[in-house]
This record gives sequence, C-alpha cells and structure tokens, in this order.
Amino acid sequence: MNCPRCKSSNHKKNGRIDGRQRYKCHDCGYNYSVEIKSTASPMSVKRQALQLYLEGLGFRSIGRFLGVSHVSVQKWIKKFGRELEDLKSENEISIVELDE
Repeated sequence: MNCPRCKSSNHKKNGRIDGRQRYKCHDCGYNYSVEIKSTASPMSVKRQALQLYLEGLGFRSIGRFLGVSHVSVQKWIKKFGRELEDLKSENEISIVELDE
C-alpha cells in the first residue's frame, strides 16, 4: 500500500476513523485510509443501472429500482459515457450508403 499523493511506501498507522484504519505518510505528511467504504456500490449494480438506462428508464426510476440515489445513477452513466468517448475512433467516415 502506497501513499495516494506521493506514492511512497514509507507510512505508519495513525488512528481509526469510523472504524477504518488511517495511515500517515512519513514523506509528505498526508493522512489517508485504503479501505473501500461499505456504502460503495458494487460494479454489478452500476452495470445494471447502465443496462436499465439503455432500456429507456430514467435516472429516478433506476434509483428507486436499485435503491440508490438518482444522482449516483447519473454520475455512473456520465462516467461510462466518458470511457466510451475515449474508445471512440478518431477516423471520420467519408462514404455512407443508405437503402430505402
């Protein structure tokens, strides 16, 4: 486990907050904890939210269905969209053929 700020492995324990172990970096003095919060939603819930969104449900209805905040659902969808933008090809389409 390394410091999230300076990536140093030189750290010591520095108490507990809300039941989570805290650490202090000797190099930069940054206090941090490494455990994932128990309130964090698993990736399966986020993917299910994306699937429901692609099926046409709104953010609020997805939030009610999954038992999470509609704001969280909106942030997850935006994050998936940004990841897709990175994968999008830079090549422009020059010829398009359409049928009647």
